[in-house]
Amino acid sequence: MKYDVEIVFSKRKSLSITVSADNKITLRCPVGYSRERALKFLNQKSAWIDGVILKNEKKLNLNADIISYEKIFVNGEKFPLFTGCKKSGITADGVFVKSIKDIKKLFIASFAKAFVLRVEEISRLTNLKFCNLQIKSYKSRWGCCDGHNNLAFNYKLFMLPNYIQYYIIIHELCHTVQHNHSNKFWQLVESFVPDYKKVKQALRSYDFLTSLY
Repeated sequence: MKYDVEIVFSKRKSLSITVSADNKITLRCPVGYSRERALKFLNQKSAWIDGVILKNEKKLNLNADIISYEKIFVNGEKFPLFTGCKKSGITADGVFVKSIKDIKKLFIASFAKAFVLRVEEISRLTNLKFCNLQIKSYKSRWGCCDGHNNLAFNYKLFMLPNYIQYYIIIHELCHTVQHNHSNKFWQLVESFVPDYKKVKQALRSYDFLTSLY
């Protein structure tokens, strides 16, 4: 087989292929679907898979200094990252932490309060109401909205440019009205972020960050 792929069988009706930011390929199949047919489907999608892998490799090469923890994004800008420091902090000279594990605590302490105020202000201006808000650490998402309109955001969002942060905030607030990704949902997003498709594309350049730290 051309690819190193994880095949997952579950209660679903169709096949799907996903390629993660670090090029892990997952093929999801309905229970009872033959492995032979699944691999045939995989081979049929090889051109698309190769294209995604190539894009990911370019992205990862461009951000090799981030992946090696030599630098770190702060609001979309690269800062030198220093570990083994006695005190944690973010200055114009760089980001200083005792260990990589301290990055979450530092970013939340540095940016969470202002971010919450920003979400509250955007909520007021858009009339998209939410209940509670939490800052968490996720490995595969930037934010979420549950059925009770409680919001949660990935602290790594503070590493993104402000305009992308704004899009993610709008995205989750719109889920308080449309708990899905229907056309109505995207129309609502577009009413607040007219160029949301371009912003979504820009966000993909940072999707590898969710698996770090």
